[in-house]
Amino acid sequence: MLRFAGHALKAGPKAVQWLTKGIGPGEMILRVLPDVGFGVMAGVQTPGDLTDKLIAGGTQALGGVTGGLLGGKLGGKNQLLANVLDIGGSYAGDFGGMMIGDNAQRLKDKLMGGEGLTAWERMSAEQQAQYAQELEQQILTQYGLIPGTREQYADPTSGYGVA
Repeated sequence: MLRFAGHALKAGPKAVQWLTKGIGPGEMILRVLPDVGFGVMAGVQTPGDLTDKLIAGGTQALGGVTGGLLGGKLGGKNQLLANVLDIGGSYAGDFGGMMIGDNAQRLKDKLMGGEGLTAWERMSAEQQAQYAQELEQQILTQYGLIPGTREQYADPTSGYGVA
């Protein structure tokens, strides 16, 4: 499997070849696996349909891998510096990938006839609407404005507490 991945990277574009030059299979796994893992977690935890999940996970993983490899490349032959820059580049790439993924989800939602929201924003809007409806129902019930809820306790002879 590692041999196949190595061949795939060598057959890729020149930028990928430059980013991966001089990195052995073991080191490549250590540099790429956490970024891919965080991308998978982002995809799994994202609400919405499969497309939203793939966009979120894929862009975060790709951003993390690219940022990490670029940061590690900037470290040159100094292994400690390369590792530190790889971690920093992975974080930066994750956040960049998240921004790209959010914009891609907004575009997808807009093309599908929505308001142009991410899956998280859609979920938040739905929950806010549900909360507003529950609050309205509670207030109407509390003040007896829904027929059949409180009028049996009404006593017009008491003045309803107004003196």
